[in-house]
Amino acid sequence: MKPAAKRLSGILVSLLLFIGALVIYSSLVVPVYGEIQVLRGERVAKTKILQEESDAVNTVKRLLEKYPSISELRQTIGLTLPSEEEVAAVVNQIQGISSSNGMLLNSLSLKPLSAVVNESEEDTVRPIGSVRISVEMAGGYDALKAFLEALETNIRIMDIYSLHIAGGGTSGPYKYQIETDTYYQL
Repeated sequence: MKPAAKRLSGILVSLLLFIGALVIYSSLVVPVYGEIQVLRGERVAKTKILQEESDAVNTVKRLLEKYPSISELRQTIGLTLPSEEEVAAVVNQIQGISSSNGMLLNSLSLKPLSAVVNESEEDTVRPIGSVRISVEMAGGYDALKAFLEALETNIRIMDIYSLHIAGGGTSGPYKYQIETDTYYQL
């Protein structure tokens, strides 16, 4: 065989092998590579879901460790949102907060407000009632700030509805009319 024919046959064989490799690659490797990419995506999604579920389980475990029994949790929530109006406790808390912060309590009145009932909620969610407390007191501005901070961090939930400041000179004492709402479960 002539050297030119040997070279041509070598080139043709190389070309056939290259085309065969392309055919095998495109028919066998490309579809499997697509499946591998899909499986990698599923693995990443499942890993993320597993991590989220593990975080949720760990959060529940921490809560269960913090509150070993439901009765303790119920009791803690009962202090914040009691199951009755507990007017005496509210009056005692307001009086204690005002006297500990240097405020002179002049008058206090209570007015029950309408209950908030949400019909779409589950049976486990109880309706919420509220009581408006009107307080007249006297004291300095710093005492008022301390009173409001103590009211804010009180165990029982209380919202300031209105605050009116009157009287007093430049140095006080001032007269305050404060209306606050407190809540309870029905």
